[in-house]
Amino acid sequence: MIPTDAALRTLQVVGRDGRGLLVTWFQDDDRYGHEIAVVSGSKATVCLIAETGRDRDPWPASPPLQQYSLEASPLGRPTALFIGMAGKSHWSQSIETDDSATAALTFDVACRVHRPPSWLGSTYRTNRAAQVLSASSVRLAVAEGVDVTVTALTGQASDHSFPGPIEVDGSQLAIAADSAKLRLPATVRWRYRIALDTASAAQHGLTF
Repeated sequence: MIPTDAALRTLQVVGRDGRGLLVTWFQDDDRYGHEIAVVSGSKATVCLIAETGRDRDPWPASPPLQQYSLEASPLGRPTALFIGMAGKSHWSQSIETDDSATAALTFDVACRVHRPPSWLGSTYRTNRAAQVLSASSVRLAVAEGVDVTVTALTGQASDHSFPGPIEVDGSQLAIAADSAKLRLPATVRWRYRIALDTASAAQHGLTF
């Protein structure tokens, strides 16, 4: 998708090693798209771009997010909050930063559905080499000595939050929500973490 306007909002987290992750949101028709970059000093290397979908699609590739606010979590960490809708369903999403070790972003997404979804999840494009570590974890090679891991997180069964699979198909990476056994209406929740992984490349002697 092509952004229609310049970047509107950013959220950045920097780890103890001075490297970080930067999320930039831009207006894309009736919703916000976003991209994620690795930052080191003044250099930013984009590694993931969200697939946003279009307004007539009731089950878009990623949540259709239309309203935004920036707040602090109970731990004082900057957190971006979004809400939006498509068809008859409503989405919410929070993105919380974590700089306790390496830089990381935790995405917590929920969708209130009234009929069986044909797809629920978050989809990204990437131009980086992807290594599948497990059904719920993928590593992206970004730069020399720097990887990014994308991991689906486990939640509680009572809120329909499960570690959904991560699907890699060429340049597309999709974090799928588990919506197979719903009693409608229901709220489906999925969570994933995007984190810098500077140790893995060094340990394996990788250069990019």
